[in-house]
Amino acid sequence: MAKSKFIGEAGEHFTAYKLARKEMYVGLTIGNMPHIDLLVSSKSGLKSITVQVKSSQNAYRKKRYGNEGYEWDVNKSVIGRNSIDFWYVFVDFKKDIDLEPDVYIIPSKWVAEFVKEGWSRYMYFLPQKAADLTKNRWDFLEKILDNDNDTVDFASKWDDEILIHWGDE
Repeated sequence: MAKSKFIGEAGEHFTAYKLARKEMYVGLTIGNMPHIDLLVSSKSGLKSITVQVKSSQNAYRKKRYGNEGYEWDVNKSVIGRNSIDFWYVFVDFKKDIDLEPDVYIIPSKWVAEFVKEGWSRYMYFLPQKAADLTKNRWDFLEKILDNDNDTVDFASKWDDEILIHWGDE
């Protein structure tokens, strides 16, 4: 079995663990739902969201096209696929297995608008400024489950001050 399979599964289970510890109900889809790894529900069960987990071992890039940040493989299906109730959790296991991974909680809009048709490899790049804003922000998922207006607003917008558009003329 490929090492990337184990890294991917570890990311899904780690994310489910963290969310359950924060008293959210979490269901692992275990490959039974395309493009969704976790179903997450509020304590009341009245609101739910979906989560796609992408994992990497050492996602940090010192210079990627002149920018510092982090990068993960995604697939073509991310293009244009976004909703306030659909989020990405990008897990960076770094190089040392004994270190707790860094996790970036990202609105699906950011990924859907970044990745473009026709790329030879579908990758999502998170610039350092945006990484600083989203690192270990588990509260984003808690707040979106609570319909927090500020979090809904955050997830609905593209901020050119922290995000990058590649391939746009």
